[in-house]
Amino acid sequence: MNIRNFIAACLVAALTSRAATSAAQPASPPPASPQRIVKPPKLVHFVEAPYPDAERAAQRMASVLLQISIAADGKVADVSVVESAGAAFDDAASAAAKQFEFEPAEVDGSAVPVRIQYRYDFSLAGKIPPPPVKNTSEFAGVVRDRKTARPLAGVRVDLDGASTTTDAEGRFHFSDVEPGVHAVTLSGSEFTPTATEEKLATGERYDAAYDVEARSPHQNPAEQVDLELVIVDTPMQKSIASTSISSDQGSRVAGTGGDVIKVVENLPGVARSSVGSGALVVWGAAGADTRVYVDDVHIPVLYHEGGFRSVIHSDLVKSVELEPGGYGAAHGRGLGGLVTVGLKPLQSDGYHGSLALDAIDAAGSIRGSVGPTFRYAAALRRSHLDWVLARVTSRDVGEFVPIPRYLDSQVRLAWVPSDNESLELGGLLSSDTISRSIVAADPAEHKRDSKHSGFDRVYLRYERRMSDGGRVTVTPFVGLDRSNVENRFGAVPAQIDNRAALYGVRAAYSGNATEYLTLSTGIDAELITNTVRRIGSVISPAREGDIHVFGQVPSDQINADRWTTAIASLAPYAQADLALFDNRLHLIPGVRVEPTLVQTSRRTPPQGELPALGTMNEQTFLEPRLAARWSLNDAFGLRAAVGIYHQPPLAEDLSAVFGNPQLGASQALHYLGGTNLKFSDALTLEVTGFFSRQTDLVTRSPLATPRQSEALVQDGFGRAYGAQFLLRHDLTGRFFGWLSYSIVRSQRIDGGAGDYRLFDFDQTHVLTALGSYSIGAGFEIGARFRFSSGYPRTPVIGAVYDSRSDAYQPVFGAHNSIRIPAFYSFDVRVTKRFSFGDGSEVELYLDVQNVTDHRNPEEIVYNFNYAKQSYITGLSILPVLGAKLTW
Repeated sequence: MNIRNFIAACLVAALTSRAATSAAQPASPPPASPQRIVKPPKLVHFVEAPYPDAERAAQRMASVLLQISIAADGKVADVSVVESAGAAFDDAASAAAKQFEFEPAEVDGSAVPVRIQYRYDFSLAGKIPPPPVKNTSEFAGVVRDRKTARPLAGVRVDLDGASTTTDAEGRFHFSDVEPGVHAVTLSGSEFTPTATEEKLATGERYDAAYDVEARSPHQNPAEQVDLELVIVDTPMQKSIASTSISSDQGSRVAGTGGDVIKVVENLPGVARSSVGSGALVVWGAAGADTRVYVDDVHIPVLYHEGGFRSVIHSDLVKSVELEPGGYGAAHGRGLGGLVTVGLKPLQSDGYHGSLALDAIDAAGSIRGSVGPTFRYAAALRRSHLDWVLARVTSRDVGEFVPIPRYLDSQVRLAWVPSDNESLELGGLLSSDTISRSIVAADPAEHKRDSKHSGFDRVYLRYERRMSDGGRVTVTPFVGLDRSNVENRFGAVPAQIDNRAALYGVRAAYSGNATEYLTLSTGIDAELITNTVRRIGSVISPAREGDIHVFGQVPSDQINADRWTTAIASLAPYAQADLALFDNRLHLIPGVRVEPTLVQTSRRTPPQGELPALGTMNEQTFLEPRLAARWSLNDAFGLRAAVGIYHQPPLAEDLSAVFGNPQLGASQALHYLGGTNLKFSDALTLEVTGFFSRQTDLVTRSPLATPRQSEALVQDGFGRAYGAQFLLRHDLTGRFFGWLSYSIVRSQRIDGGAGDYRLFDFDQTHVLTALGSYSIGAGFEIGARFRFSSGYPRTPVIGAVYDSRSDAYQPVFGAHNSIRIPAFYSFDVRVTKRFSFGDGSEVELYLDVQNVTDHRNPEEIVYNFNYAKQSYITGLSILPVLGAKLTW
């Protein structure tokens, strides 16, 4: 794309974003608040919350922001969750806070009931107090609007008898402060006076962040008698076995278009997916081997085809977590990793929403409540990138890069009778169409590859939090999956149509057995029925391990089959967390027992009018898993894990004509070890090494004429090993970012072969460096650099003419002995936010992908006689200019 087309793309996107930016106008500033003498409540009786067993076993840490209502006598009247960290953490923090006792708050000398915000931190490691260097302390911080993160200028900060005012960036500073406990009071025209206490140690600099609730411009300040207190502790340390990213950080990463879930492709252990693919390749496992959950609901994919967007709207996402391997007994049915998308708690305060428009798609969401107990949320998104590209370039981009068309939507309805109980009904929908083609002068030489896919889910989630800190969840769900893949390379077509119905339920209980032992147990059940139709070449579409090139004319051996399958499993599991040596050592054993039943409608290919004879296989798997974590000190820790995992066969492989109806489950054994080093509260280094061995993998039969119903066999082996590094700077002040590097080797042994060869999706080196910096005045700039090795391919060393197909067939060299050239890309994101007094905000952004306009090779292609080689390249520079209105 040349400069003229680049400018045209910006203008088109700018025109489409104008309506969103004009939908909100600045409101007049709220009236000044009268100053009052405020004495904050003082916590006199603290109750420590028990660490949730499942979260401790998974080595997760979190912070729960609570709203605590304190009566005039200092007793806790009510506790509610403002910012959730998940049900287990919420339950434990709420139960402990209800037992707090305070000295009453006072306004002008009289005791008054107040509400405070209290952040309860769950951490598996303590803090390292800095060595004393002087006899006084420093106290600094920033004051922000809690909803918009906008820094508040002109806020008066009182520290005992001293006072100062925040600057234009919301910052303040006190030097030479006497060590000890100090009362801090914040007052300003935009919010209710806020008070808290801070404890300063000798020689320590204390940096605080106060997020306050801005007052509605329509509310009379005299009517506001409540205090809003926010206690913000230092950032938490993350686990080394999994990586979790909050929605706030994920939406600000350059190159993702503001999509929170897209951040997963920037995490260590994740290979870059090929162009046009939304597959996740984690630790050298195949894309279908990584399981994806939205809370407790299993979905088949994380990204739309093409990889431009995830399948869940970011406004509904609280966090996304990747566990590349060695995860606990609560999950199974996958040889690879685990991705969990956590949804935000439904809001109970009024009506909120967003409208967004950019060059890729248009989206909207609404969230709110009806009365005190009913809450709702909904989101919708639709792509239009194909429409935009058609108007800014005359090239047929789809000839080189598959341009997707997608639609997704989510609906959530909840009944919340109390803070400890909820019942939610939800629905998830996703639909995709994608294709790529090479048009030739001779219609017989047209090459086309297309796919139509999607899924629907309906779920019912019940959650109950016990008074003793335990939690019960039950989530039944049903759904439909659909996929239609069609290849037309020359005169021989190949088509696979797969329709599936999914029924599942996950039920779990977690709680404390003793002071040192927490337990988690549950049931994970799934039934999936498939109806599959296939027609065309017996070896097309190609599968992993096949030696082929894009556009190769398939074998003229044609067949057809229609079959049905049912795969059912019911897996009870249990896991414990035993804390030893003053919580320094944690042993986390777990076990999962999974009987699995595989049924197919045909044991042998169709034979005239003879009725089909089905087959049924039953296997029961015992999957022990063990993890251990040892904190040598507050800044250095070690962790190791080992586990057995199984995965049932794919329905598409159970054909008596094209596959093998007798296939069973494949197995993987995961080993991992890691360490983490904490340089400061914000800066950490995580290093993880791993080894995975896979057995009973499904491969194509090595026989030229396979035996009946054995076109596929189950004698393949795989192994993947390597290390990943993550240097991460959490969001403090204005900056966050990380540097991720993975070195991985993934290999396979096919049926009948004796030596390991490279996995088709092996990427030896994957490097990602990204960061985002808030300049001030609503401006933020971010950048991302990515580098990865090219995928292995098999070289073409010659060609022979096939008179039967009237086409040349390639002659191949050593299997996967060359690579596509390495990929690299540099992305930049610039954002400007306009915040208004009524709580609404407009965000304008320019997210430029591949700033250097580097044409990255994505696939090798050849001319008709394989004498000339060229590459299919990805999109060149893609400027995504857009706007988002939130309220």
